[in-house]
Amino acid sequence: MVGPPVPSMLRSAMKGVNPLLKSDSVDFISPLQADVSHLCDTLFSLIEKSCPPATIALLGNVKTLAKIYDVSSKDEKAFANLASLIESLSVDQLTIVGSLFSNMCNLANLAEHVHRIRRRKAFDRGESSFLSRHSLEDIVEELQRNGFSLHQIRDQICSQTVEMVLTAHPTQAVRRSILAKLHDIAKIIEASHDAYLTPEQSRINEELLRANLLCLWRTDEVRRSKPKPEDEARNILHVIEETAWHATPIYISRMDHFFVKNGLKPIPLHATPFVFGSWAGGDRDGNPFVTPDVTVEVVNISRYRAACLYLAEIESLLFDLSIHYGSDELLDYNKKIAEQTNQAAKSRPDLNVTTKIKYKEFWNYVPPKEPFRVCFSYIRDRMTATRDHCEALLSNMPPPQSNPAAPIYTTKDELLEPLNIMYRSLVDTGDEIIANGKLKDLIRRVHIFGLTIVKLDIRQEAEEHTNALDFITRYIGIGSYAEMNEDQRIKFLTENLEGKRPLIPRAHTATGKAKNVLDTFEVVSDLGPEALGAYIISMCMKPSDVLAVEVLQRECSSNCGETSLRVVPLLETINALQDSTMVLGTLFENKWYRKHLERRFDSVQEVMVGYSDSGKDGGRLTSAWELYKAQEHMVECAAKHGVTLRFFHGRGGTVGRGGGPQHLAILSQPPGTVNQYLRVTIQGEVMEQDFGLPNLALRTLETYTTAVLKADLTEPVVVKPEYRELLDKLSHVSCTKYREIVHGDPRFVQYFRSSTPEQELGLLNIGSRPQKRKEGGVETLRAIPWVFAWTQTRLHLPVWLGLGSALQTGMNEAGGKQLLREMYEKWPFFRSFFDLIEMVLAKADPHISSRYEDVLVEEEEQKQFGSMLRDLLVETIDLVLQVSGEQRLLDKDRVQQRAIETRLEWLTPMNLAQVELLKRWRSVSVKGVVKPEVDQLKANELVDALVISMKGLSSALQNTG
Repeated sequence: MVGPPVPSMLRSAMKGVNPLLKSDSVDFISPLQADVSHLCDTLFSLIEKSCPPATIALLGNVKTLAKIYDVSSKDEKAFANLASLIESLSVDQLTIVGSLFSNMCNLANLAEHVHRIRRRKAFDRGESSFLSRHSLEDIVEELQRNGFSLHQIRDQICSQTVEMVLTAHPTQAVRRSILAKLHDIAKIIEASHDAYLTPEQSRINEELLRANLLCLWRTDEVRRSKPKPEDEARNILHVIEETAWHATPIYISRMDHFFVKNGLKPIPLHATPFVFGSWAGGDRDGNPFVTPDVTVEVVNISRYRAACLYLAEIESLLFDLSIHYGSDELLDYNKKIAEQTNQAAKSRPDLNVTTKIKYKEFWNYVPPKEPFRVCFSYIRDRMTATRDHCEALLSNMPPPQSNPAAPIYTTKDELLEPLNIMYRSLVDTGDEIIANGKLKDLIRRVHIFGLTIVKLDIRQEAEEHTNALDFITRYIGIGSYAEMNEDQRIKFLTENLEGKRPLIPRAHTATGKAKNVLDTFEVVSDLGPEALGAYIISMCMKPSDVLAVEVLQRECSSNCGETSLRVVPLLETINALQDSTMVLGTLFENKWYRKHLERRFDSVQEVMVGYSDSGKDGGRLTSAWELYKAQEHMVECAAKHGVTLRFFHGRGGTVGRGGGPQHLAILSQPPGTVNQYLRVTIQGEVMEQDFGLPNLALRTLETYTTAVLKADLTEPVVVKPEYRELLDKLSHVSCTKYREIVHGDPRFVQYFRSSTPEQELGLLNIGSRPQKRKEGGVETLRAIPWVFAWTQTRLHLPVWLGLGSALQTGMNEAGGKQLLREMYEKWPFFRSFFDLIEMVLAKADPHISSRYEDVLVEEEEQKQFGSMLRDLLVETIDLVLQVSGEQRLLDKDRVQQRAIETRLEWLTPMNLAQVELLKRWRSVSVKGVVKPEVDQLKANELVDALVISMKGLSSALQNTG
């Protein structure tokens, strides 16, 4: 048995030819297809030279059968023939099959990234108009048509901030070594489309391409060890250093040019349209490997890398700014610094203040009559001392003795002071064109990246804080904090916050988790807000969870919490979202907390909303609707108490975890919830899609800028009461159906673990964090492996389960279908929800998911359960098409259609190979441990092949978890 027949409705939804919705003056389809074909054909030709003819013939046969299956509307016979062939292959052959198609998918992804860049360039040249209307010019034009002046638009941009928080969540399946080679190939492809290349340049390009492709093929695809949190932090810094560091000032300069061209002032130097954060090394929720020492090391790594980047910029400007005059302000500043240096030299003759021998430029002598070079030489000395200090700490060596003539930088304001003086000097003396070059870029980098490139968030589960406080209250003899009810906890915590006596004895004897929590708060106090961002409480359910962190911050601080971090509750379950106004209202009515919020954070409260666990808790429809309503209610609650609310969106890479195109996601937020500020997580494969190449980074920055701008200034759509009433009803039906199957059906857990690679995901070594918070069933499984496992089998269950039942209920009501169509056409939130669902459903394949079941599931009752799930999938696709009014999935998005269809013939062989490998692996192992009688070497080869199949499918589907 190879799966149920595919209904004609589903075939028409998955196949067909979509006519161009709008013509371009330039043909872009052919170049993209040509790039994909050239890359894959060249790779195959290189493989032919290194593999036996029989293997090459086998690969050709697999490709042919997969293509027949793909173009024949999921033909049963073609599927059976391909499945039989795959089943007959050896482990070595399955490895090569998986590796070939995995690399082809990576190359197709790469070609599409270059294609996006090529299209943008054509758009800028006026040659192409078929693009998503996300450019600054387009959005400004639209806003002007809606009555906004350029002054209003500029003021909005100058005051808004987008903070992108790169996380260590394990969703990037591709090794960084492979990503680096793919980036080199991308540069070669981009260069090859230059119309002015000489024949010699074209020949060299082709040789470089072949060399990089061969190196790609020869590189091990399998991570041999799990990364440490420090490795994850370095990877995040690498991503920012490679693209965002350069792209950020370039994009702000583009905005400057746009406004100046239209008669307005440029963006102010101090504006921060973008800032960057990180969770790697700070997110200890369920990750025992993130310790206080790791957090300190990660911050020192960030400081060291920042110092190195700044030194390169400083050296360049030191050489370039050979100007021999300056303003009185600059000359006075240099004189003051010279006097301080002389005094320092006299007070500490034992210190060698001449360290310039290590420098690239002016290592021996700085011309005293060139004031900019004099000033930059001082900055260089301090930045060098900062770098050397961090390097010593990272090497477990004592830091160099402090040099009062060149102290290390501890705040970004210390660095900004001389830079701003030099900028003003150039402007005041008529050299503004020079000021607006590298110096302006450096000032903007300091404002955006600070002294650490990223600000590290700290995240911990609320239960851990409760346990730590419980230890303390028991230790000092006042009973059990854990046994207090909520009112008692709030009273106890508030009294300690209002009082001046310490709660925690300095000589406490905490051990284990309690000691880890207390040590973490001491580290937070020592590192301070210059290096750290927010303190995030995961699984935050009650007001006391927030007050507990405030108490612990103050108790473990050396300055009574005067530099405490902002505390951000993370609401990530359906119940937590529904209780959100109770939590915030109680906090805002607490006199101590309200005064603290006003004094320390200008009456701004940040709240993080979680898309992952809420989706796992109640299904995607209920999650999306509860998130929408909760944000509306929280904004109303905050406004009532005179508080400004800011939201931090914990989105994943997949639609099942709130992922999808950011522009679409931002514009579908409830009115009044953006407020010139957006904070959002970027993780795993999304980092590569957004920041993998320099021009992609520029496009990402523009997309975020224009989306926030438009969300704040566009007149909100009025949500009719009948829309809300119907969606409440649909959400209830969907959640009930979802929980009935996931939590209520006794067959579900066994089916999930048997028919998906959930148990084998740990073999990937893609993250330092364990898959589960604790032992238990599906409820303890993290959202990433939950989504990842279903994605691999092409069933994508977390995204759509319950939706079909809800839509059927809605359409059965009088006028229900018409109302659903109206909601889709007129309500951005509702439309974006269905557009994202369509994208995932277009990647689903009942044939494939049934193959996992046929091979891996033994009990007939379990097989019947799987058949029922696939019937629900088919029904859901039909109902979604009725809501969108399309003939087939993604008729309105030809770009996504093309991307999915390009990969279909590569997806099927990898899925079939994975099924076969899972069967073989489970026959030689028990709970992931190889049986004693099995040859370990052969088992390792089996694991490698399985890992490659999982990585390949992740690349093909362009998301993991």
